[in-house]
Amino acid sequence: MILLNGLTVISKVVTDSGISSRTLRYWEAAGLFVSGRDTQSGWRVYDEQALERIRITDLLRRLDFSIKEIKEILDNQTVDTLCRVLRKQLERLSKTGSEMEIRREAIAELIAILEAEEAITLSSLENMLLPVAVDRKKHVVQKLQGGFEMEKVKSKFDEVRYVKLAPARAVGNNCMDERNTEDGAMNPIFQWLDKTNLWGTARVYLFNVHPTADNPARGMGCYATIPEGIEIPEQFYEKRLPGGTYAVISDYEGDPSFGWKKIGALMKDPAWEWEYDGSGGCVGLEEHIGKAGGGFYIPVMLPVKRNTTPRACPSSTTTAT
Repeated sequence: MILLNGLTVISKVVTDSGISSRTLRYWEAAGLFVSGRDTQSGWRVYDEQALERIRITDLLRRLDFSIKEIKEILDNQTVDTLCRVLRKQLERLSKTGSEMEIRREAIAELIAILEAEEAITLSSLENMLLPVAVDRKKHVVQKLQGGFEMEKVKSKFDEVRYVKLAPARAVGNNCMDERNTEDGAMNPIFQWLDKTNLWGTARVYLFNVHPTADNPARGMGCYATIPEGIEIPEQFYEKRLPGGTYAVISDYEGDPSFGWKKIGALMKDPAWEWEYDGSGGCVGLEEHIGKAGGGFYIPVMLPVKRNTTPRACPSSTTTAT
């Protein structure tokens, strides 16, 4: 089903736009648009205004505008606001290398178009952005961007943090419904944490559930650390997290898919002194840390150990799609 009462369901938005559901959730938490909920299925649904704002956000992100700048543009919808933000971005790009030339040219072209306009609407803005927005394949992650403060040992890769996680007991829940995997994994755990007043000590992680010979479906899982002695409801399961050393990248936007691409680039870098460590049942995690005012910080965490064998130089760059 694509439409519910004239509204578009999240699975259709993801399929048509190529934007991940977690990116949509992050953008919504940042106040860029508002979704609804179908009361029967629980799916997120979007009206035409939300879809228009999603499309414009995507186009502006391809030109490297920050979420804060995009919100300012969407909320004000004036030529003056847009031109001011565009000129600020052009000034930033003028200080970068030649690899940013495509974006500089696109933004300069958009400023020239706007200078002849007296007013803009969301529809007219979308039409202006379409011919100048950079193709996603050219939206290259130029630099690992960290910055989320936590207890750490800093490596020569300044944006990577290394943390020691202690072994912990956790409650787990998996969701294999591809239409709603993240919410389906997290929300039941969150509701249980609310009911049992366990939020104060819980650390919450999301992780990928990969296909197996017995179950070819993909999904997401959620762990929340809990004290010993707490009874776990039947719909969940107990997980003993082994702890260990994790490389942490705090994503600059909050969409962990960008962070995983950065992790992938690190693993190809022959100078990186670490490698993936899957021993003891360790898995890659996305920690969800609540932000004041709503939403989450979502640092990505990869279990690692010191690399003992040299890696070949990577043959290609990592791109954000």
